[in-house]
Amino acid sequence: MSKTYSNEMKLLATKRVLSEGERVADVAKDLEIGQSTLYAWIKAAKQDDSSNGSLVVKSLKQRLEEVSKERDILIKAASIFAKELY
Repeated sequence: MSKTYSNEMKLLATKRVLSEGERVADVAKDLEIGQSTLYAWIKAAKQDDSSNGSLVVKSLKQRLEEVSKERDILIKAASIFAKELY
């Protein structure tokens, strides 16, 4: 039985290895994932690095959607409070 990990988890793990230079064994132990799993994520991240299907792009698009929704809520709240002031 295999576990399913979020894109954020995959991004965090691969970033720690590829960008920050941490050892695969240390990152895998810290995040409680198998080293072979982390190596597979790293391989996929390197292959998908320039395509739209990369983990980074997916994660950023998801975060952009969340932030856009939060912004819309804040704009509506601000307009309600502004109406109450006048």
